[in-house]
Amino acid sequence: MAQNPAIVRKPSILLLSSIVCSVLFFLFAPCTSAETDTGDLREVIAEGRAILGDDTTPAQAKALALNDARRIAVERAAGVMVRSSSVVYNSELISDLISAFSKGLIVKEDILSEGLRTEEGHAAYVCRIKATIKPLRQRKQKDIRIIKAEVSRADRPFSSSAPVFQDNDEIRIRVKTEGDLNINVFSVSQDGRIALLLPNPYVKLKQVSGGQDFIFPDESMRSSGFKLRVHTPKNLTRAYETIVIIATKEQKDFLSSKDRDATLSDLMGELSLLEQSSWADATIGYEVRR
Repeated sequence: MAQNPAIVRKPSILLLSSIVCSVLFFLFAPCTSAETDTGDLREVIAEGRAILGDDTTPAQAKALALNDARRIAVERAAGVMVRSSSVVYNSELISDLISAFSKGLIVKEDILSEGLRTEEGHAAYVCRIKATIKPLRQRKQKDIRIIKAEVSRADRPFSSSAPVFQDNDEIRIRVKTEGDLNINVFSVSQDGRIALLLPNPYVKLKQVSGGQDFIFPDESMRSSGFKLRVHTPKNLTRAYETIVIIATKEQKDFLSSKDRDATLSDLMGELSLLEQSSWADATIGYEVRR
């Protein structure tokens, strides 16, 4: 399990590993789902699976199967294919960053069953979930968007390719928006736990001027001791992490009532209460190796 974020006097925030990447040689079997319409909310039972390859850990397969089930659930509830961003690293790694925010939000999620099984001679991790989803019907044309979202090592230039970091590397994030927006930055673990990176007790919510680069943390923050570092979970030699950026027209206090065990579903539930045209999102995926 990934480490929780930690802020110290000379703060260094430890990022979490996430569910949203897959390895090229993973083979996915078909997923099944069932749907119940409960008015504005739809309850979907979906099953995802991932076949274990030679270099696949059970933890990675579990994360992939859960992510696959979530994708199927949102697609069925919203009636569309969820948009995604795919980045290939060295022809081996495919980061399938599923952004369910555009067509449907998972506001509640329960894992009904999960575990390893043998299918046609292959070991597969199968995860079955019951998800409550709010399909999003955009009423107004969005006049805001995130133009750019990138991550790099603190001493390296930014790049649009999917980076690979070493355990304890210091990183920074760059965001550019269309329109003056308030930036919220989150890190998501492979089991769905979410950590709020910005704002935090040391850095308040930042409104970014449209068309200008916002770098977090910037040089002044880093000079004062505020740094972001990536870490692999205990007992794993590599992990796939994701940064979620939510930009809003008005200042919002996300996850203020949640404790350290807040989940991605908690954030989605709060987003579902907002007018869809009032916020934009971006996700950044990368790999961390020990």
